Amino acid sequence: MDKILGRLMESKWFIRIFALVIAILLYLSVSVDQRGSNYSAGSNNFSTTVEDVPVEAYYDQDNFVVTGLPETADVHLEGNSSIVQITKSLRDFTVYVDLTNAPIGIQKAELKVKNISDKLKVRIDPAVVTVNVQEKVTKEFSVEPEFNKNALEEGYTAEEPLVEPGKVSVTGGKDVIDQIAYVRAVVNADAPVNETFTRKADVLVLDKNMNKLDVIVEPNQVSVTVPVASPSKTVPVVIKQTGSPKEGIIIKSIEPSIREVILFGKKKVLDETPSIEIPIDVSNIERDTKINIPIKLREGITAASPETITVHISVEKEETKEISNIPIRYNGLAKGYGLSFVQPVGGETSLTVKGPAHVLKDLQADDFELFIDVNGLTEGRHEVDIQVEGPEDVKWELVLKTAIIQIAKT
Repeated sequence: MDKILGRLMESKWFIRIFALVIAILLYLSVSVDQRGSNYSAGSNNFSTTVEDVPVEAYYDQDNFVVTGLPETADVHLEGNSSIVQITKSLRDFTVYVDLTNAPIGIQKAELKVKNISDKLKVRIDPAVVTVNVQEKVTKEFSVEPEFNKNALEEGYTAEEPLVEPGKVSVTGGKDVIDQIAYVRAVVNADAPVNETFTRKADVLVLDKNMNKLDVIVEPNQVSVTVPVASPSKTVPVVIKQTGSPKEGIIIKSIEPSIREVILFGKKKVLDETPSIEIPIDVSNIERDTKINIPIKLREGITAASPETITVHISVEKEETKEISNIPIRYNGLAKGYGLSFVQPVGGETSLTVKGPAHVLKDLQADDFELFIDVNGLTEGRHEVDIQVEGPEDVKWELVLKTAIIQIAKT
């Protein structure tokens, strides 16, 4: 049963007959809708208004464009109540304007109606319209994307938006096309924006006064991608050596492949980050080594460029050299006293020096200063520590760590 009813409802003739039956029943029962209608029982005359009837325009649409035409019109009907009711129910008449032979330019045109009973008195509102007939022109324009940067989260920046497609075809009257000053796609986004996003945007065609123009745009929507970059800061790379090299191994140098990195993240955290520290554990390094170390990011830092740093570690074997006959100086001896060395005899001793071969090669006794501090010591024999000052890039060990001295009055 449902299938039969469905087929009947799809039939145009069934709908018309059904509407006719309803109209006749309404007429016979003298129950007429009073909204916007007038009925005279003595004359069997009836009037009503059919609102929002689409207006059709007849003209050469391949070569011309018509503007100023209303989309709909109201049709006032007056006549035999049965015919009026049927006409209103079916709405199968057409309101149109014939511009087939209209000249180019602004002009008055009369709205007409067809496919309606000649027994009815018909009035169209509006009866006359002002239209502009123009030569049809299609022109290609680049689309300018527009984004309100005030929607960005603090510190974030928006790069140049990308539009796809970048150009659209605009069709309209020649005089309207000549008025085009801007073709824009305005992108809206909920604040705060802190990442790249893509939105569909309507294409707006505007004149120099930012008034929207009545044209056809193809396509009328474009896809706009707004690249959003987080705050960034360039900071130096600081190498921090951790651990101690194995016995006999000297860390000659630790060199990062780059001296600076770019950090991305929250502005406040970036302001509190003066550098990026790269820890290097040398406890297992035995030869020249190249290692890739990922940059560890503190909370609030979202990314680093590059993400890893290559570090070159150069090593060399530690060698030993003994330097002999280094004199020992003394400091702080009081006036009227003399000092002599009991041990080492002659006041000279030796150092065992460890370091890189290229450094040890040129080391001599006068590169080191050995001294004892006798300040405050009185007459007699004393044992004091021997102190050493020497180059920073070597290690040393005294053959004799203390000296025995004799202090006497002179």
